[in-house]
Amino acid sequence: MSHSQWDMIIVGAGASGSVFAHEMTRSGFKVLMLEQGKHYKNHNEDFKENELDWLERVWDNSQYQTSGGGFTGAPNFGIGVGGGTLVWTALTPRFFDRDFQLRSLYGQPAGTSVEDWPFKLKNLEPFYDRAEKQMGVSGGVTLWDSPTRTPPPNPAFGYYRSSVLLQRGMQKMGIQSAPGPVAINSKKYRKRDQCVHCGFCRSGCRIDAKYQSDNALLNHSLKTGNLKIHSQALVTKLETSRRHNRVTAVRYRDLATGVEHRAKAKIVVVANNPIEIPRLLLNSANHHFPTGLGNHHDQVGRNFFAHPSTIGVGVMNECVNASIGFNMGNIVTFDFCETADADQQIGGFSFLSMNGAGAGVLAVDPYRDLWGAPLKSTLKNYNKSIFTIAFCEGMPVPENRISVSKVDHDKNGVPVAKIHYQLHQNDQRIFADAVETSKRVLRSAGAQEVHVLDTPFESHAAGTMRMGTHPKNSATNAYGKVHGLRNLFVGGAALFPSGSSVNPTLTLHALALRTTEHIKRHLHDMD
Repeated sequence: MSHSQWDMIIVGAGASGSVFAHEMTRSGFKVLMLEQGKHYKNHNEDFKENELDWLERVWDNSQYQTSGGGFTGAPNFGIGVGGGTLVWTALTPRFFDRDFQLRSLYGQPAGTSVEDWPFKLKNLEPFYDRAEKQMGVSGGVTLWDSPTRTPPPNPAFGYYRSSVLLQRGMQKMGIQSAPGPVAINSKKYRKRDQCVHCGFCRSGCRIDAKYQSDNALLNHSLKTGNLKIHSQALVTKLETSRRHNRVTAVRYRDLATGVEHRAKAKIVVVANNPIEIPRLLLNSANHHFPTGLGNHHDQVGRNFFAHPSTIGVGVMNECVNASIGFNMGNIVTFDFCETADADQQIGGFSFLSMNGAGAGVLAVDPYRDLWGAPLKSTLKNYNKSIFTIAFCEGMPVPENRISVSKVDHDKNGVPVAKIHYQLHQNDQRIFADAVETSKRVLRSAGAQEVHVLDTPFESHAAGTMRMGTHPKNSATNAYGKVHGLRNLFVGGAALFPSGSSVNPTLTLHALALRTTEHIKRHLHDMD
């Protein structure tokens, strides 16, 4: 077994982990980054405009034991250096002011564990600004934005033909709309080319017009000489000190060679998604933490939630070139994101256009039961179709959680994660509203034929290591430090006390920037 010593070890080289590496290495910290997936160093040659090829290469195909009926498929995560940013649709809305104080404004619906965030939107706004500049966000200031926000660094994209039709349909209904904020270049930005609208964002962007954290951040970190990336590295356990108040070492296996490694660090960050983070902490149990690291109050893995989602298809009487364009958010409306009624329905849903998503959307989602001749006939209408997606706010529920099996192990000998996820009635009501709204908008836009998925699928898993002010109802503090351990931090959407109804990546990027500043200021507290 080999041994090494570092200032910081980061588990997971995705959207959040890359920010930690970038910020710490530029300040002179020696950082080891451990990533289970491969490192695709030449995007132009390694990436392919082929959905089936990339489904196996950069989409996480981990299988988990599930119960509750809410988790319906494989996890919607990327795998590889760059993580989810290799396969994301790059939509970058900011959370709303009310998202940070959900319980104070609306209370705690029965059966949920809704809590306020431990800070307000105004505390995160400077980090949102920095995140948008690092990503190269294209967009404008919209009527849903905070009046104090600064504009994104790049101008908004113009509308595709399908978006023009959606805009007309929404105008008829009195719904406001705007170009969505996307981390895709509307013009050349920081040596990254502008978008060519090929339609394969979710297969990796060969020209890096889309923000991908490996090229946009990690390549700069590697040039400092302060970063080492070990890809195909499976982290199996975290070790603690004799006094059990610090993580002292990380054990991992090289999946290419089978060699076991043990690395020590002053600071450890786990940023390998909301399912794998609690899985690792629970599998690292020892005699001082018999139920898992930082789990004295049984909060590690709890309060899991996601965005119940639906896809809509409207077949028009004209060609709209559905195969062309970046994948999501050419036009958006957030009019439905903030609702509350007498039935205690809190939260809402975002409504977004989709383009260039590939014929697989037709086969897998609203038309997933079609086969043979009916499917072939339907696919002929692909370029005459408008696609939409709605993300519904999911409520954190304490019984919805990640745990680990006591008997079953994966192919690498690691106890498998168990996901219990059952939709709360609040989630179900919002989803029903989203389905009906999708139908009405598509018809108003002129669709001759409308299909909307009436069974939710989960997007944007979150909440299993949530931030808070007290260990009894949270797993981490306001900076993502795990309760009871002085030097173990969490990155990513696992930190979210609630998840809004908009895409999470800009927010988790901003949180990572905020935490790295805190770490640099308080190094002496971690010894």
